[in-house]
Amino acid sequence: MKILVATSDNYSFLVEPYYTLFNKYWPGQEIVFLGFDEEKVPPLPENCSFHSLGKQADFGSLWTDPLIPYIDSLEDEYFVFTVEDVMLMEPVDLERVALLENEIKNNGASKALLDTHLNHSTFPYKEGLRVMRGDAEYRTTLHPSIWKKEYFQKYLKPGMNAWDFEVKNMQQSFNDGAIIISLDQKEDLYSTSNVYRKGVPFPRYDCHRPYGSSSEEVNMEDINFILEFVRKNELPA
Repeated sequence: MKILVATSDNYSFLVEPYYTLFNKYWPGQEIVFLGFDEEKVPPLPENCSFHSLGKQADFGSLWTDPLIPYIDSLEDEYFVFTVEDVMLMEPVDLERVALLENEIKNNGASKALLDTHLNHSTFPYKEGLRVMRGDAEYRTTLHPSIWKKEYFQKYLKPGMNAWDFEVKNMQQSFNDGAIIISLDQKEDLYSTSNVYRKGVPFPRYDCHRPYGSSSEEVNMEDINFILEFVRKNELPA
């Protein structure tokens, strides 16, 4: 199962901490970074590759337009999709990944959330699983998820930025007939830290979780590792 990671020229310095932590906590996966200027990307380990989507300046703030040709070209029927500033911070339970992946593979679901942040909008489905309500908000969330290719394509419309993808698609995704599942547990299968929020890196002291962590516990060794890259590559205000 491919792990597709969207990045940009401004945040390509996060590719190295991203793959370092990912390979630490979920080793052996095929990771494809989807970005623009390959010269801005550091050398990659054997399990990682980089695909240029073109010149970023040609697309401005549009997020979907450069992605559409790549997704259309994929032969894979499903994949994990995420972004470069959402860093994996804890080991992944492979049995639970397989539970979600098998539902996708066997056409039991169109999307599987790897975290549980929307479980308040779900109800019991099968053993160990929950299913999202048809009228739930953020059915098209870009939180780390396994997507059926055809379901991702359905909402990957031209002329959208990432926020549009999540929010403008919300109404259209209501009661669209797709089964979206998550694990029936309190802890996330895929615990992360969100490095940037609206262009501001962690630590964000005005937030309940200043390091953008999806779990209550924070691994400061990993956080400090990420911060080394952030501080060396501080973006202009």
